[in-house]
Amino acid sequence: MRQTSTIRSVLFAVAGALVAASAFAAPAQAATTDTRFDVCAALRNGTSLAAIETTLEARGYSASKAGALTGTTIRQQCPDQAANAMAQAQRAGT
Repeated sequence: MRQTSTIRSVLFAVAGALVAASAFAAPAQAATTDTRFDVCAALRNGTSLAAIETTLEARGYSASKAGALTGTTIRQQCPDQAANAMAQAQRAGT
């Protein structure tokens, strides 16, 4: 159940980030999580959103902050992964 809740928070974060991206210009650099963890590379290598969320939570982020940070990172640093993230979140929500 916790994984579904986490995935839903990511879904909302990604959706919100995509809406915000169309309304506002993105800052020059996205929020940095941890220099040893690359969300974009993880997604491109097939890591699930759930695994990314778990990694961020293990590093001290709350589930909601991890979701928001993941959504912001995807929007600003790897928009090519937005469709992948949305599809994962939608599958997890069903």
